[in-house]
Amino acid sequence: MLQAMYSEPTMRKPHKRIVVWTGILVALALLGALIAFTASANPPAAADVRMQNLVNALREDRLTAARHDAQQQLEEAGEAAVPALLVALRSSNATLRRNAADMLGFIAAPQSIQGLTDALMNDSILDVRRNAAWSLGEINSFVPYAALQHAALFDSSSLVRNSAQDSLARIRSRVALSAGLDEDKLNAFAISPQNSDVVYATSARNLLISKDGGKSWQVLGNVLPSVTDILAVSPTDSQLLYAGVDSLGMYKSTDGGHTWMAMNAGLNVAPGVRWVPTAITIDAAQPQRIVVAPGVMLGTSNVEFHPTGLYVSNNGGESWTMLQEVTRQDPLTQIGIMHDALYALAGNDVLIYRLD
Repeated sequence: MLQAMYSEPTMRKPHKRIVVWTGILVALALLGALIAFTASANPPAAADVRMQNLVNALREDRLTAARHDAQQQLEEAGEAAVPALLVALRSSNATLRRNAADMLGFIAAPQSIQGLTDALMNDSILDVRRNAAWSLGEINSFVPYAALQHAALFDSSSLVRNSAQDSLARIRSRVALSAGLDEDKLNAFAISPQNSDVVYATSARNLLISKDGGKSWQVLGNVLPSVTDILAVSPTDSQLLYAGVDSLGMYKSTDGGHTWMAMNAGLNVAPGVRWVPTAITIDAAQPQRIVVAPGVMLGTSNVEFHPTGLYVSNNGGESWTMLQEVTRQDPLTQIGIMHDALYALAGNDVLIYRLD
């Protein structure tokens, strides 16, 4: 008998890759079905939908009746509206961002501080930054102080700078109120860059200290040599303070204000002359570098302020040198350092000096 020349065909095993991809596709299909089922089983809460609809009405550029009604309802909702408004603050729609920043000020919830600070520092639209600056001043907290100080000097728009200055004035009022002082009795105050809960305030020769954001205060009576015009806290040490004292010059404390030492070498503080400092800054990048803007009060019947220049210390106040003469007659009310340049606020003008 002839043997068969061909054997029965054998069954080929499926390729390993096909099996893997089939498994992945099945898993993805099951996952999609699960997500769809979950979404249908847990639809957005009616309250969330309502809040989102109210926030969407803020896209209107004009104050229409619908937008006005939505704003009223959002304000009434209070903190419940904050999450949706913070999302709107990151929208690609500039009008929505502007109006969301405004609404967050009316609600004035502390949980909106970070979102508003980001908008103030980074948004490209000046109306958004201006509204964020205003809103930060409405919140009962000292946390926004540093961001507002930065915007009040460094923002490119005078509208934003003015809004930040207004908010800083409200923080000053809040410091006086929490410390139990009439505002005209508050000579100077400073908030620690390290910890915004640490606040210092001066009244006459007294130093008032809060370590819990203004909830309680300790009073150190008569520790200052005289009335303090300016006060600053080191960015690296909340116990290290610098005070500009009317007619007496610069003083430094390394123990949180309990004791003070004069630091006047090179400042030309003369007896019988009323030396008045108007602004101070400490370089965050080089904390031993301090700049102060003093002047003198001259005249008898008509006393006028005359700036004497900008003075810099590169050794923590041990000695000072003249950095720049100042020709402006109005005092420099705020100074700050950025990118090795000194910015100074005189009226509504920002002056820039090199720090060489």
